[in-house]
Amino acid sequence: MGGTPVLLLHGIACSVLEWRHNLPMLSDTHRVFAVDLPGHGLTEKPDDFPYGIAGITQFVLAFMDALGLEKVHLAGNSLGGRLALECARVAPERLLSMMLLDPAGMAEKPTLLEFRLASVPVLGELLTRPNQAGTRMLWRKAFAAPDRFVTDGLVRDKYRLASQPGAHAAFLRTLRSFVGLGGFETTQVRALQEAMRDMRTPALVVWGRQDRFVPCAHAEVLRERLPDVRVQVWEDCGHAPMIECADRFNREALSFMASVEGRPG
Repeated sequence: MGGTPVLLLHGIACSVLEWRHNLPMLSDTHRVFAVDLPGHGLTEKPDDFPYGIAGITQFVLAFMDALGLEKVHLAGNSLGGRLALECARVAPERLLSMMLLDPAGMAEKPTLLEFRLASVPVLGELLTRPNQAGTRMLWRKAFAAPDRFVTDGLVRDKYRLASQPGAHAAFLRTLRSFVGLGGFETTQVRALQEAMRDMRTPALVVWGRQDRFVPCAHAEVLRERLPDVRVQVWEDCGHAPMIECADRFNREALSFMASVEGRPG
């Protein structure tokens, strides 16, 4: 496996499995890594971990250190996109580029009602208790073509991972660190929007027009504030372009990374 390193960050309540359609093609020309974030997938889910944007960002940077990755192309979906921006804020020297797929937390609202209700103590514990019917119902909202993508296998995988000891509590702590009943937490959103103007990392933004989790109108925040950005809004696509439009994402990602690597200096 050779080439420039690429690190893939999944969204909340997700895992490295979100990137299964991208790893083979991206790996033809790059060293590609996907990681389960703390409290997600098969990672440990300690009670004392600082679940939140700052804490998980430090985990991402420490993961890079552990693998000896000095600089990477960083791609993130939803929460992963928010983390990529935080990495660009606190450690811009570690990023060659960032690819932001429907990133969360770009503007205060709106966001999916189910996530906002989950931020309420007790109510959130009851509404988000893992079960296969609820998992299927939620993830059907993630895709423009749910009949094609929300398979029995996807539901089983997500339910299995969500049912691990500590996973439910970690999910809620992560969510509540940046989402409230009114939407994305105001202070964090405003601080991020202000910081964007100083981010020089080349960015590719991809958003699904039919995203019901985080509306594609939020892409305009990135278009207006990031100094070096390309924004694409894709039709017939929901919250997970790397799954629903995998081939197109793979092509666009490879083209974008090649253009960044071809810049002088």
